Amino acid sequence: MTRATPPDAFYDILRGVAALTGNSVVADLARLVADDMPPEIWIAFNHKQIGSKRWLVDALAQVLPQPQGPVWVLGAWYGVLGALLLADERLTIPAVVSVDLDSTCADVAERLNRRHVAAGRFRAVTADMMALDFAGQDSAPGLVINTSCEHLADVPGWLATLPPGLPLLLQSNDYFREPDHRSCVASLEAFKAQAGLSETLFAGALPTKNYTRFMLIGRR
Repeated sequence: MTRATPPDAFYDILRGVAALTGNSVVADLARLVADDMPPEIWIAFNHKQIGSKRWLVDALAQVLPQPQGPVWVLGAWYGVLGALLLADERLTIPAVVSVDLDSTCADVAERLNRRHVAAGRFRAVTADMMALDFAGQDSAPGLVINTSCEHLADVPGWLATLPPGLPLLLQSNDYFREPDHRSCVASLEAFKAQAGLSETLFAGALPTKNYTRFMLIGRR
């Protein structure tokens, strides 16, 4: 007979892992689980999602560790990437703005990042990335991150709306079989051509079991 795991057991396990590793993000996740574990948080923290975000953070630490303004994360879901960015001691990031079209994400993102919200370094916004006006912001973004370029109908068209010279981190993939993927690319070179960046600081590919993820860091 399979015995269900009590919800408070996940909290105790996460607190134990946080104590063992000293990882502040795990401690923040434990508090989120204790509050009210949101649906699909297990997907947001699975090994594939975290592996991809770890690759992103490592690359950013190499080529752009100190963005000159807030980092805007588009399609940010539950704010996990923002948490990893603000926790990494190799990076000097003044603030993260976490953007998602789903109105249920903002509350979860701010609860996960509650320490950074209190310090004025994190806020979650419900908005359509296609309608954002970065040139009109009170504080110019130091970096805009979009890890979901494959979901956009027109990647070059979206990029054309951004201010010239804006620092960007973009990801896409070659997973053409997914129906929601409308702008997949077949290779890293194809992604470079699609993005048309004026300057490229990093270009790389991360093979996974079912697809390859591509990443570019540079300027519009």
